[in-house]
Amino acid sequence: MSTASRLVWATLGVALTASSIATPSPLGASPPPLSAESDQVDVASRYGSGSFGRWKVDRFSLPFYRYRIDPATAPQARQPELGGGTDAWHQLGNDHVVATAHNDGRVQLWSQDRAYQWTNRYEPDADHYSGGYGYLRIGDRTISTLYSDRPPGARTQRDFGAGYFHRETVAKPAAVGERVYAPFGGAPLLIHEVKIRNTSESTLGGSWFEYWDVNPFDEARDIHLGLEAPEYSERLRALSVAQTADKVDSDPLRIFASALRGGVKAWETDGSRFFGAGGRAEPGGVAAGNLSDSIAAPVPGGETGSTMFAFQTPVSLAPGESVTLRYAYGAAHGDRISRLVERWREAEAPFARSQRAWARFVPKADLGERHDWLSRELEWDGYMLRSGTTYEESCGHHVVSQGGYYQYDFGWQAAFRDPLQHALPLIYSRPFLAREVLLYSAQEQSRATGRIPYGMTEMCQSLNRDTSNDLDLWLLLTAAEYGLATRDLRLFRERVSWSDGGDATLWAHLKRAYEHQESLRGPHGGYTTEGAVGDWSDLSTTFLGMTESMLVTAQLAYVYPRLAELAELRGDRAFAMRLRATAGDLRGVLRKEWTGRGWYSRGYADERQLGRGVIYGEPQPWGLLAGAPNRRQAATLVANVRRYLTGVGAPSQVHGPARIGSSQSPARNDPDVTEFTDFDGLGGNNAVFVGGAWYSINGWLTWALGELDGVV
Repeated sequence: MSTASRLVWATLGVALTASSIATPSPLGASPPPLSAESDQVDVASRYGSGSFGRWKVDRFSLPFYRYRIDPATAPQARQPELGGGTDAWHQLGNDHVVATAHNDGRVQLWSQDRAYQWTNRYEPDADHYSGGYGYLRIGDRTISTLYSDRPPGARTQRDFGAGYFHRETVAKPAAVGERVYAPFGGAPLLIHEVKIRNTSESTLGGSWFEYWDVNPFDEARDIHLGLEAPEYSERLRALSVAQTADKVDSDPLRIFASALRGGVKAWETDGSRFFGAGGRAEPGGVAAGNLSDSIAAPVPGGETGSTMFAFQTPVSLAPGESVTLRYAYGAAHGDRISRLVERWREAEAPFARSQRAWARFVPKADLGERHDWLSRELEWDGYMLRSGTTYEESCGHHVVSQGGYYQYDFGWQAAFRDPLQHALPLIYSRPFLAREVLLYSAQEQSRATGRIPYGMTEMCQSLNRDTSNDLDLWLLLTAAEYGLATRDLRLFRERVSWSDGGDATLWAHLKRAYEHQESLRGPHGGYTTEGAVGDWSDLSTTFLGMTESMLVTAQLAYVYPRLAELAELRGDRAFAMRLRATAGDLRGVLRKEWTGRGWYSRGYADERQLGRGVIYGEPQPWGLLAGAPNRRQAATLVANVRRYLTGVGAPSQVHGPARIGSSQSPARNDPDVTEFTDFDGLGGNNAVFVGGAWYSINGWLTWALGELDGVV
């Protein structure tokens, strides 16, 4: 892969380090960093801040976003895509769990070791408020640090950082600074640090009340999970509660919270007692100044209980004095909780250590003063990609999923291709996680049929939905890129289970994927759509009537030669020859699909060629990467992409067709477009399904254009 190709993997969802490219490492060794440069990059650009706040840089030289508006009153907070909702959130995560930090000040924790669940789902109508904040009680005054309940006149800050969520609540006579973060690494927990400073000229005496909710909800099954009665450990200064076993999960995790730094005078586990008549803004238990050490009743599965965790920690501060408290909240098996609490209680400066680790990990590229904002985006995207990693105990591996509503609303790891695509930049930045995704994904294959499900759901079960004809190729591509970059050839000898029983080496899984992929060849040399999903553009079968995909043809014309290089490294010369022969055939097929308008067709709806009167964005980058066009055709194709998909030189009424980047489809009102799909969907003024600008397709396009230096 060329230097340009490596760099543009960034546009698939994260950036790679972009200084000097190292030579390949010896066989079996992990890859060296792409850059030996250790200096920090200036990312102090406000460009792209928008109207919600401002981009800034913290003391670790990492970017953070200071969210400044009040979502309850600012008109721009209402998001049309959320039906006018004002909830905005930031991702916190490490290599095990993910959490969402919201603009109203709360934090929700997501775990998928076993059940795909929120541990503290936000349900205000049932008095479940997520947590990750608290209350300072001084005399007869309660100061809530939840932004939505801030005291009148309080000065506040909300910072969404690369690794943390920071809040500041200043309300006389105190200032409360808080950080919630998932410590870098593999701990299944969040840490909440609370710094209380006396801003008055008198001694401040009172109590801090730490609040975390317990409301486990299984998104895959759309049900509340049952809970046993909570317990308190005086030795650990920890509250915990077991989730009840059921027919899906016979060994569920235990949800826990602990006071790592700071004493515990009293505690509470019953939300009805804690909130009482005072409600969320001024809970009755806080106003009373003393919690009751009450145990919440067990909660049957399918019902919403009142379980929560609260700790009361006394504070006494002289004028100007401050104290830092620290708490943990997470989910783990009961026999692990003691070790986790003890480890993080003993940790020195865990926040600084975590942030220094993130600062070492994120990609850095000095692109010049005019592009400091892009350097910032590279670091931010690097954080966002890796912080979306989760560990699945039931599958035995980590995975970097598609996220979004697929994961957090549906409880899906969809689609099979997405973790593999997202793992590509991790090959160069954290090869262990790329390796994990390969092993996670390969075990989804059926030995008997070769079929791969569309995705996975909790407890390592196949998602019961239709499949697609491009899934094999993503396993092959990611495996090839991993093997060629790392020279970790031992991985391909590792045994991986089949979904229908037994196991085989990873290399055998890859060869089975090739066999299954080639079983889908269609009458025009493309790949027939397997099921209603189609190919990368989901539902292309439904909306285009597509029966044969040339996008997959173009993709495999690139992938197979890469896999052939890996086969030769492993000494499998016969398979390498077969791959190269198939790739040559596919390039020939693709060249026949060059239309008179100067682009590659999308495929076929039976005998009708798709793309004769309109350029589809999906296959064009892969055609370039596969080396299908000659120099003249490459220049023509790039010009057509610019004209129809980016809008350069298009008639004034076209306006784009996309607001940013290149679109997947030309504009419907473009006078030179003669082929349309009857689909009023994504992208609005799109001529054909699916329309709009897609980061993945723009990633492929950037990568392909980078290969044309000296050609176009």
